[in-house]
Amino acid sequence: MNKNYSAIVKKTLIGTREAAFLLGICCQRVRTLLSQNRIKGAYKHKGFWQIPLYNNMPVVVPGTRGPEGVWSKRLREKPTRIHVNQQKIKANGKRIKNDPQMTPEQLMPVIALKQTNRNDLGYQMEIDGPCRIVYKPYDPLPCGAHLWIETYYPVQFVDTKFKPMTARQAYKYVANHYSKRKF
Repeated sequence: MNKNYSAIVKKTLIGTREAAFLLGICCQRVRTLLSQNRIKGAYKHKGFWQIPLYNNMPVVVPGTRGPEGVWSKRLREKPTRIHVNQQKIKANGKRIKNDPQMTPEQLMPVIALKQTNRNDLGYQMEIDGPCRIVYKPYDPLPCGAHLWIETYYPVQFVDTKFKPMTARQAYKYVANHYSKRKF
């Protein structure tokens, strides 16, 4: 038997957090799919889920009823981009100057996470792997950013107030929430 054969057949195993990142869904949804035996080849080993990768992606078996799933079926080609919005920093500064008693909950989130078709906002985040800082003054992002951080690794919003709803907020909800207020 060829020595390289075992290396070819060897499966790469990942946990629920990595699977959630690759599929573009939350960890809780991955655990729900696992409990329904809908992730191909997944098993528990010493209390932790082991999820095999096929073509560098976990395979989710579609359900028999209901709408089609929204998980990713292949690897992303574009990296996750993290952008700090200068306009919101300036607006927060003006709001603090006008009302020094303003609490952090009343300030607009300034860190934008741009991931494929998502645009989420938050106050603090962790990058679990290598990343790079990109400065392109002659080729900005569609949002107008000239400086941003790129990574292919998972990015986790940090919840500083112990409220999961404030850790990661979709842009459309944040924009609507703050547009109703007068600054």
